[in-house]
Amino acid sequence: MASEPVIGKLSVRVVRGHNLIVADPLTHTSDPYVVLCYGSQKVKTSVQKKNVNPLWNDVLVLPVTDLTKPVKLEVFDADTFTADDSMGVAEFIVTDIYDAAKLDLKHASDGTRIKTIYPVGTNYLGGESHVSWKNGKVVQDLILKLKNVGSGSVVLQLEWVHVPGVAL
Repeated sequence: MASEPVIGKLSVRVVRGHNLIVADPLTHTSDPYVVLCYGSQKVKTSVQKKNVNPLWNDVLVLPVTDLTKPVKLEVFDADTFTADDSMGVAEFIVTDIYDAAKLDLKHASDGTRIKTIYPVGTNYLGGESHVSWKNGKVVQDLILKLKNVGSGSVVLQLEWVHVPGVAL
């Protein structure tokens, strides 16, 4: 079976986590890391030891093949002797940043806001998300509220990366 053609790449900077749950009751902390899944692809950040407000700043890249597929995010607590514990899930779609990447923005001034996405019941946004033109690139800032847990959010910055020879 042929693989789907890549229409672009999504660079995801996993910036930080905020107010994550305590997954290790003995130490009253967590050792969190983030896993991103898109279709059959899976990438993950480094583990931040003993921190419920971790700063990752890890950049993960996902080739994009289908705009209808969401990117699924899950935060885990790294454990040595047992299976890693889930610390919450979220997801986001790539259509907003993709649509902005199709625009002719070469004359746009730096910092131009292209689109604002608002938190509504069907998305995981913890605040307004802005798609902007920064330093000659289309970027989107996201704060995702984690589900299936009592608290926690993850801050991401997305960047659309053009693939040479692929028309948007």
